Amino acid sequence: MRVAIHGDIGRPAYHVGDEAVTHAAVAQFAKRGVTDVLLFTHDVARTRRAHAGVDAALTLAVPDEPAARERYLDAVAAFAAGDRGAFPAGDRVHGVMEKLRGVDALFVAGGGAMNSRHGRLLTERAALAHLATALGKQVVLGGQTFGPDLSDADRVTLAGLLGEATLVGLREDHSLALARELAGKHEGLRPCLDDAGELAPPPGWARPVLDRPPLAATFAAPDDPAERGASARAYARLLDAASHRVGAPVLFLPHLATPGIGDGDEAFHAEIAAHLRAPHELAPIASALETAALTATCSGVVSSRYHPVIFALAGALGSVGVAADEYDRVRIAGAYARVGVDQEPIMLADLRAGPTIRSSWVAPLDRPQMLAPSLVSQYDRWWDAVVLACASTRGRRGKLLRTWLRSRRQGADRLARRLRG
Repeated sequence: MRVAIHGDIGRPAYHVGDEAVTHAAVAQFAKRGVTDVLLFTHDVARTRRAHAGVDAALTLAVPDEPAARERYLDAVAAFAAGDRGAFPAGDRVHGVMEKLRGVDALFVAGGGAMNSRHGRLLTERAALAHLATALGKQVVLGGQTFGPDLSDADRVTLAGLLGEATLVGLREDHSLALARELAGKHEGLRPCLDDAGELAPPPGWARPVLDRPPLAATFAAPDDPAERGASARAYARLLDAASHRVGAPVLFLPHLATPGIGDGDEAFHAEIAAHLRAPHELAPIASALETAALTATCSGVVSSRYHPVIFALAGALGSVGVAADEYDRVRIAGAYARVGVDQEPIMLADLRAGPTIRSSWVAPLDRPQMLAPSLVSQYDRWWDAVVLACASTRGRRGKLLRTWLRSRRQGADRLARRLRG
């Protein structure tokens, strides 16, 4: 069996979480005997270096603007129906279609892109699924977060994507409920853990020998530049309290940055460190596998990003999550709830509201979070189901394609009203 895997990988700014779920997918398929894999990426050369022996191809180039994304999907509909003139000869869609022709299934790696906040990424995944369906290929979605922000048009797009997927993993109860709202009685909706719940260290990696395991810290800068300074000071206060609580220095582990540039998390971490009293070290961006392995050597995790919390849970580490908005809260709270941990993230607005750090905020660092054997078994069963679904015969190609093409012709407004009920 040959499987195409799509993750949001190969971008100039390296994103640990997106790369991590792709590494996990490659490893879990290989664990089950599937080593003939094609990775869709934005940088073929870099992806091939990161995944030795794995094939790679350029993914689609989707516009950002919402109306342009809708026109793009309409063009994909025409292209999937046989109109090769729907895109100019040099568009990536031609190459993607040919690559999909040579696989048995498309696996869309998990993540938090199925929303209007990251609408271009949602459209890219939907377009890939439409092309795969037109070719009679299986479509399987890894552990996803849906919403919480979805425009009417993007609800239509997501509903169409769900209709084409044989199996869909949902990382939170919130996402599972939204999927059921959009897809009705879809029999393939499943609760699951995050795709990157198990990652092996990179080849040749040696665990560092440390006098005191540090406290891992990862923070994203706020979207509003005007809030950057206040957020950096608030995170520094939190880290000082956390460092004192566990008696450990702070190790900043960036999650998103352009290697060698000093931007993204690297730049924001330096701003936080300028206000920090605790001993600390600023690490440069590292590969997903190295970052996960380094996190596992730490005494705990404090983070406003999602995957550092996942790495903490996988490594049985106490962690403190911080949510800048509802999107962050849904994902981080859902990650804790999915493994049976009764914990909510700190809201950034509450953290910034005053100079006092509540002891309850850093208390979770005292409690290593051991995953129950049943959860480890659940993770393995989920990946068994993924590989089985990818290997199944696609018997609904014609019906699914006709249904989707009809829904595009009906128009986004009409279908959105029906979905809202």
